[in-house]
Amino acid sequence: MRTYGLVDELPVSGLGSAWDLIWVLFVLGIIVGLIVLILRFFAKRNRGWGMNRSLRSLGGYPLGTNKSMQIVEWNGRIYVLGVGDDVTLMESITEPEAVAALLAEHDSNMANTGPVLPEWLRKWTQRNNPNNDDFSSKETVNHTNFEQTLENRLRQLSERRQKVEQLLEDSRSGDRTDKS
Repeated sequence: MRTYGLVDELPVSGLGSAWDLIWVLFVLGIIVGLIVLILRFFAKRNRGWGMNRSLRSLGGYPLGTNKSMQIVEWNGRIYVLGVGDDVTLMESITEPEAVAALLAEHDSNMANTGPVLPEWLRKWTQRNNPNNDDFSSKETVNHTNFEQTLENRLRQLSERRQKVEQLLEDSRSGDRTDKS
């Protein structure tokens, strides 16, 4: 059997294959990074298109199998919906100032969020950079502030609703005593 000289000239060293493996992993990392950047670009672009619609989903929280709580904005109002076998309105925020404040805080939180990484990968990438701990704590604080603001607002609306119901009940009972 005859060889054409190419096989005789190739080095048979383990060092070459190790460098090849490192190079393949490096190129693979670049490709994955480009895919992530392209996906983020399209996500931002689609979110911008969705701004012209009158209905916008602000987020949701799963509560069980086929059940969740969704927060949506529609025509300058925020609605908290319970979604299961049917859709139930749990709360609505209609005051323009409160809606504007909540939407501004939500949009700033969405602008500050980066790509979602698994916890082990986030720790691995942040191990050499102590400044990232400050950023992640600020991000957590922003997210917590939005949740606290929304929770406080929902609590205030619930208390108002209870006061109105109490006043209506008092006025009904006052009307009954006057008639008898």
